[in-house]
Amino acid sequence: MFAFHLLKTLLITTIAAFAIAAAYLSFVIFERQASIGQLSRYDVAWNASQGMNEYLRLYQRVTALVVSPNEPLATEAQLRFDILKGRLGLYTSGQFQQFVTETAKREAIVRRLSELIRLLDEMMGRIGEPETARSVLQLMAPLEADLIGLASEANQYSATQMAKVDTELLQLHSTFSAVAVGFFVCSLAFIGLLGWHNRLLTHTYDALNTVYADLRRTSHDLETANAAVLEANHALATQNGLFDAALSNMSHGLCMFDADQRLIVSNGKFAAMYGIPPDSLAPGMTPEQITRGSVQAGTLTQQSAELVYWKQQQLIDQRKPGSLLQKLADGRIVSICHQPMETGGWVATYEDITERHQSEERIAYMARHDPLTGLPNRLLLRERLEQILAQGHSHQQNTAVLCLDLDNFKNVNDTLGHPVGDALLREVAVRISGVVRDYDVVARLGGDEFLVVQPAVESDEAGRVAQRLVAALEEPYQLDGHLVVIGASIGIALASETNCDPDDLVKNADLALYRAKSDGRGTYAFYEPEMDDRLQRRRLLELDLRAADFDKEFEVTFQPIVNLQSREVTTVEALLRWPGYQRGQISPAEFIPIAESTGVIVQLGAWVLENACREAMSLPGDINVAVNLSPSQFRRGNIVETVSNVLSITGLAANRLELEITESLLLDDSRETLLTLNRLRSLGVTISLDDFGTGYSSLSYLRNFPVDKVKIDRSFIAEIVGNPDHMAIVSAIVNLAHALEITAIAEGVETEDQLLLVRATGCDAVQGYFFSPPRPAAQLRKYLQQQHGEFTLA
Repeated sequence: MFAFHLLKTLLITTIAAFAIAAAYLSFVIFERQASIGQLSRYDVAWNASQGMNEYLRLYQRVTALVVSPNEPLATEAQLRFDILKGRLGLYTSGQFQQFVTETAKREAIVRRLSELIRLLDEMMGRIGEPETARSVLQLMAPLEADLIGLASEANQYSATQMAKVDTELLQLHSTFSAVAVGFFVCSLAFIGLLGWHNRLLTHTYDALNTVYADLRRTSHDLETANAAVLEANHALATQNGLFDAALSNMSHGLCMFDADQRLIVSNGKFAAMYGIPPDSLAPGMTPEQITRGSVQAGTLTQQSAELVYWKQQQLIDQRKPGSLLQKLADGRIVSICHQPMETGGWVATYEDITERHQSEERIAYMARHDPLTGLPNRLLLRERLEQILAQGHSHQQNTAVLCLDLDNFKNVNDTLGHPVGDALLREVAVRISGVVRDYDVVARLGGDEFLVVQPAVESDEAGRVAQRLVAALEEPYQLDGHLVVIGASIGIALASETNCDPDDLVKNADLALYRAKSDGRGTYAFYEPEMDDRLQRRRLLELDLRAADFDKEFEVTFQPIVNLQSREVTTVEALLRWPGYQRGQISPAEFIPIAESTGVIVQLGAWVLENACREAMSLPGDINVAVNLSPSQFRRGNIVETVSNVLSITGLAANRLELEITESLLLDDSRETLLTLNRLRSLGVTISLDDFGTGYSSLSYLRNFPVDKVKIDRSFIAEIVGNPDHMAIVSAIVNLAHALEITAIAEGVETEDQLLLVRATGCDAVQGYFFSPPRPAAQLRKYLQQQHGEFTLA
């Protein structure tokens, strides 16, 4: 066997060696064949002959010039010289350079040729002159024979190189053939060896099968005999160890009584659980005696012992199984499982479930309470709300449900981190609980949403409580070294005789909350039945937006922006309208927020951008177009790629596109927003900050973000006449913008008095119905032609 393994190892090693050698030779042959393409015998010879031919052609043209000078021949001679000059580079690079450097003579010829070309380069400008032509011939004549010789040597050199490569390849092929033959012979020998070894294994396997069959028959006979012995032993061992296993090792306490209420058996677990010495528990004791011993040991109180004894006696009399819970004096909870026996007696097991009981209580608490604030959660809220509503209410007093939502909580989480956000939620829970009555229910539904249930409250009182809650929650919070200011919006729903359903009340309060947020946040609103209609309209509007055909239903209108110095329209703002809405007229203020919340604004905004840029191409002059961008387009879509593609498709110059953003965008992710705005600026577009002055950190935006223009919110312009404060605010914004080299634009100019005051502030441009309402593209072009792009300003 050793000899076989040794021979097999040698054959495998030899085959592997032949395989490696064959692979190596294949690689070398491939490499040599690849090099043949690089050693083409015509490379060096061809370069030399081409250089010589160009040299002779130049020589012929110059000779012709000497005989018959004329301009065409001079031009052709110049051309031939340029070609020869270009061929010189072939002599000093690649394989040809290697050929030249083999002998000093070749190097001298190339150097002379280079020097000759340098001299001729200075003379070729005058080649049309006979004297110059003769001088050129004199310079070229000595080198002609050398170049012919160099070409001949190059041809011989290439032939020699190819012959060497062919010889090497022939030798490699011979070696590879020998290795292949060796590999084949060794493989055949190895296959033969394996076949011989397989025959030996087959013979041995047959012999082993015969022996195994004999052993299996013998083993079966032994197993049959042994099984009978084991079965008898097992039955005996089971009978003997039954009570030991049940009584000594079980995790529960156990007592068994006969039909005369006398103890048959008990285990140590029962004695330890009730503090009874094991040796004092003897067969024949009654349940009363055992209970008395537990009371004397201080494990049970007399009241607890009597209560469980009475319940257990009922089960004994009724011969029914049952379960009881007993609380021991030290607080432990024991579960008693009573089971009657056919003989008339009964058996009871005792399990200490203290930890499980505590865990169940904790789980029940956690299932009904918010882990962050400790307030009731949605489940416990519903249970308590059902209880409160079941008690009823009078005509003067109702049950009020107040749904609270924190304003700008997301900004706190994003800027200060979730630990500060969690601390804020805990403090909010404390403040809410401090405002309402002790028996009111305060719950956290999740996120930054809280709910208060006030039973037996007058309608007016619910509103006053909401006011106090808003005021309390608006007070600054000092959290982990940060001064945090938030607000709250509240929706209120009152239970009525016709509406006492908990789910409906919470839903109605949520609808009222939505109304409060729509009214400007930081306020409260009572539920009104028509809010359901608005909700249904909103849902229909969401469906209509998702199914809308943009090209057929929507329209982009344009409102001019007038430069106050030049009195010209410099920009038009693209404003979206939905004239094809199947359910009637609808304001952009209604459908655009829904488009943003559903994500449709990403596709719709891209459609507006492309159409606005396309229409801008047809406007007279170089009028820019301004397009509003939604924060959703920044978060959900690749806005930079979208803008770049639209500019490419429409052909609009990037400097004619202005992108308007709102301050709410800058609240989301300052770093990511800054990167995106810088990428947009790098395309060449202009960035405008819309509705300026209504946000939270307007001045910091101008300093930290790349803004080219600010549009002063129309709310300041609407009251600028007769309101010095608004006049001062507009002036301050304009001065600030100019100090930062930012263009200031006033929105919503609708009267001549407003225009005069805006001009007095030094504002750069204005926009509003005083000049023109938003118009479709065709009407806008006609309007601009009528105005000749210029307005008469007071």
